[in-house]
Amino acid sequence: MEIDAILHDLVDLHLHLGSASTPHFLWELAHEQGIRLPEKDYWKFINSVTIKKNTTYDKYLHFFDLTELIQSSPFAVEKSVHNAISYAYRNADIQIIEIRFNPMLRNKKGEHDLDKIIFGAIVGMKKACLEYPVKAGLILMMDRRFSKVKNEIIAKKAVKFKNDGIVGLDIAGPMTKEFRVPDIVHAVETAKKGGLKITIHTGEVTPPEEIWEVVKLLQPDRIGHGVRATEDLKLLKYIAKEKIVLELCPTSNIRTKAAKNWTDMKRIVRTLISNKVLFTINSDGPELIGTNVKEEFRRLFKLQILSAKEIEKAIQIAKSSTFITMN
Repeated sequence: MEIDAILHDLVDLHLHLGSASTPHFLWELAHEQGIRLPEKDYWKFINSVTIKKNTTYDKYLHFFDLTELIQSSPFAVEKSVHNAISYAYRNADIQIIEIRFNPMLRNKKGEHDLDKIIFGAIVGMKKACLEYPVKAGLILMMDRRFSKVKNEIIAKKAVKFKNDGIVGLDIAGPMTKEFRVPDIVHAVETAKKGGLKITIHTGEVTPPEEIWEVVKLLQPDRIGHGVRATEDLKLLKYIAKEKIVLELCPTSNIRTKAAKNWTDMKRIVRTLISNKVLFTINSDGPELIGTNVKEEFRRLFKLQILSAKEIEKAIQIAKSSTFITMN
């Protein structure tokens, strides 16, 4: 089977706003707002917002510092969300897309009203959906570095804008000794009671023990990454039984060394399949790491990690597990 024949009408459920903008877009957006950039040479600036080689998880996250700064205004968030959706459609035929971002990391430490940041993202999303045949939704992110109070504020804001395009709640951010899964139980319950879906970043670099806490205490609909669940077969059986969907991001996991290489990624994927764990294939940071869902599937097929039928199944799982109401 010619693989490209089935790579259409695709879905990306795990895409970060901070790594979804092209370098030239970020460059122009920064200048349009009068932001002083660390690099005055555009060609050197590209290296500040893209990753060409494998790195550490912490260094990977450090790349978001600059993009979050550039996206830190209602105007910039609106433009960035619109750009991310329209580019994903034109570049990879993504017709269902969920974009996640932390609004508190885009309001310049309180300089901008949080509601206006979120509303800007919604406006950008709705404009893109009017211009292209795309279904889109936004996921608000909490942060491991934040206090309980800050994370609960984000959960409440997510519920407030549920009817306007916010579809879910997530948490991510650098690993900290202070963070505990029980700390966000109340925030997650707030989101659930408000009618939102839950996806949690865990098991990317954190151990299976944390994944157990997440699935037991938070009962998420999906898990961001979750590759380290393959280290615990009982955990895999539980995830499969509960029909919790893993959002795999293969190239990203290799860039951050969550997976050693493509051979290791093959082990991860085949272990999930043999244990009947549902998963989707996503980009994570299309512009940061230079990929998209279509390219991910092409690579997985070429390396004989997934067959054509398995790719078709992954696409269907993504369509059935989106948080977006399809009507």
